[in-house]
Amino acid sequence: MESKREIVNLPPEISAISEASSPKLPRRSEDFWAFVSLLSAPIAFSWVPALTKWGAMEISPETTIFDRFFLTTLMLGLGIGGRHVYRQLTQNSTSSQPLPEPPTGSLSIWTLLALSGTFLAGMLLALAWSLTRTTVANCELINNLTPIFTVFGAWFWFQQHFNRRFLLGCAIAISGLFVIGFNDFHIGIETLQGDGLALLSALLLASYLLGVERLRTHLKAETVLLGCFGWGTPLTLIVLAINQQSLFPNTSKGWIAIVSMSVSGLLAQGLLLYSLKRFSSGLVSLIFLVTPFTTAFIAWIMFSEALSLSNLLAFCIVILGLFVSISSSSTTQEIDKPL
Repeated sequence: MESKREIVNLPPEISAISEASSPKLPRRSEDFWAFVSLLSAPIAFSWVPALTKWGAMEISPETTIFDRFFLTTLMLGLGIGGRHVYRQLTQNSTSSQPLPEPPTGSLSIWTLLALSGTFLAGMLLALAWSLTRTTVANCELINNLTPIFTVFGAWFWFQQHFNRRFLLGCAIAISGLFVIGFNDFHIGIETLQGDGLALLSALLLASYLLGVERLRTHLKAETVLLGCFGWGTPLTLIVLAINQQSLFPNTSKGWIAIVSMSVSGLLAQGLLLYSLKRFSSGLVSLIFLVTPFTTAFIAWIMFSEALSLSNLLAFCIVILGLFVSISSSSTTQEIDKPL
């Protein structure tokens, strides 16, 4: 009996499904690296306070922030310009699906970019001034309100919706830091101004996260970073001139601290903006709650500062809240609406 090979023709619906399923692989890979960036960003951010404390004896807070903006803008400009020249010389125009840059006339996008740079500069200045007028415990506790402001802003301004699982995880994570923060929280007239600046810093950080989340749907991460830091450099220079502070450090110790802080801050901002392409600003703001613990661990290594049992307990509570939030469906953002 002669065997015959049967040729099976798949129905068009099945073939369409099989063809449509192939592009999902890059999306999963992008989600993976965005998740890795999201987890790595707090570690990079944690070095900034330690390096700031290291150089605090050499330079003022205003000088620290201006130098950070100036050096970051310089590094970004040289990096982007050098890569452009290299591509022109080697005639290598191939790129891995770059985001379409908006036309020059997109006024709303460039306005939002300038606002985001203003929010970033204002946030860092308010945080620096707050630390000189209130306790570190008060400042950290009030800054933990950033996820609340971010979630509310995303819901109010951009009509984003967060399910109950995400909000539950957000509440658990924030409560972990409030448990330890209230032990050292002090209410007094002398700290009222610093507490207000810390609250302003939390609001500006939430505004910055919401702004760059929208910008990442139109611009590449390097463009957003260069725009924000480039816009913030003259703003911080004005503040520096008003306070009559020096432009740059006078010692090698101050320069090492500033350069190291700028590099770690740039790395952290790059990881943050990369993750904002796939994850919502609400989740990203929650990740910042890990920063006090990673900062404390670095301070333990650099300055031999003690770690208490309550710190470890609060860290476990925050991690539990993050796990609940990450497992919800409100973590990814798919906003491609015009500004």
